[in-house]
Amino acid sequence: MRSLLFLLLVVLLFSNCNRSQNQTAEPVPYMHWESNSVMSNGIRLHYWRTGGDQKPVIIMVHGITDYGLNWARLAAKFEKEYDIIMIDARGHGFSQKPDAPYNIETHVEDLAGLINALGIHMPILIGHSMGGSIIALTAATYPDLPAAVIMEDPPMEDALEYLTEDIIPQWKEQVRIQTITPKQELMKRAQKKYHPGWPAFEYDHWAESKHLSSPNVIDILQGNGFGDPRKIFPNITAPTLILKADAEEEYRKRHLEAAALLPNGKLVHVQGAGHLIRNDKPLVMENEIRDFLNNLSR
Repeated sequence: MRSLLFLLLVVLLFSNCNRSQNQTAEPVPYMHWESNSVMSNGIRLHYWRTGGDQKPVIIMVHGITDYGLNWARLAAKFEKEYDIIMIDARGHGFSQKPDAPYNIETHVEDLAGLINALGIHMPILIGHSMGGSIIALTAATYPDLPAAVIMEDPPMEDALEYLTEDIIPQWKEQVRIQTITPKQELMKRAQKKYHPGWPAFEYDHWAESKHLSSPNVIDILQGNGFGDPRKIFPNITAPTLILKADAEEEYRKRHLEAAALLPNGKLVHVQGAGHLIRNDKPLVMENEIRDFLNNLSR
């Protein structure tokens, strides 16, 4: 059991999973989107923004060792109707990389602080994996903050209870090695081993996100980890959609039991999808989100 769970978490790192940490990285302009930063919870958080006056705001929160532009393809699908903000979480992308802390509660305060600093009223929150856990706890902690919550394959089981924290340094070393691995090698590895069949630009974003991740981001796995959905979900009052990767029946049942704790939510398993649903089944994810958002205004 211990070895299996460790393998699953290694896959998680490469699925979601820096230029040298001593090297200052600056974002290159992407499309017509704004690249900017804001001070939140004592650190500088970078974000990309599609913009547009009078549009509802969507904030997208990435998974561990990813960054904001991992959302680029999905954001492009929705930017005509929504003002979309893709953040780089602390320790990731072009945001500040403090030594500590990296617990989920700190990520929540980072997100809430960014929303307040930008003067955003009731954004729609979308989060993948770690980002799904962050937006879930944000919505539970600040029930009046989000208009809606959409989680892409968030952690829904306490797998870490079987592991000891002495394994975390191994994961940190793995992330450190990725920061100095040539970008083309990372891209080739993703194409052949981890994520075959993606569009070419997705591999570029994936590899850059690995170069820009601090090994310290793995510290979120300490202690409470990603949080316990059984305690968090009952306190989320905003309409909620959970999109989960394909899974065996036993796990589907557990996921549905957890989702049933949401006062106003539903869970959909996406057949044939892995951890990155938006890349594995992009049209299915887009349609599920559109249907969910369209129903909000009815």
